[in-house]
Amino acid sequence: MDDIGGYLNLLLPPVLKCFEDQQSRVRYYACEALYNITKVARGSVLVFFNEIFDGLCKLFMDLDMDVKNGAQLLDRLTKDVVAETESFDVEKFIPLLRERIRVKDPFIRQLIVGWITVLDS
Repeated sequence: MDDIGGYLNLLLPPVLKCFEDQQSRVRYYACEALYNITKVARGSVLVFFNEIFDGLCKLFMDLDMDVKNGAQLLDRLTKDVVAETESFDVEKFIPLLRERIRVKDPFIRQLIVGWITVLDS
């Protein structure tokens, strides 16, 4: 499992792209796939953190409840990974956080508050 980082460049981009699919089932399975990848790869996925967070923002605004629930599970796992990893690049994340904090959607605001709380602890 130590060499999984080498495969993330091949695995993550197509999964992240599926977050934008028209079918909610595809978005849900993409969320589940990213959850499983993150569970195995742990801190190695943080190279793609901004892309993952951007995807989470899209999924949190999704109209389908299964997709939203999957996004919440992925969000919790991602927060756990960030909390256990000392190499998380907060400075790279702050501009994206600053951009998203202006979004009026209540689900995105909930996501932002959760991340601010994680970063503060």
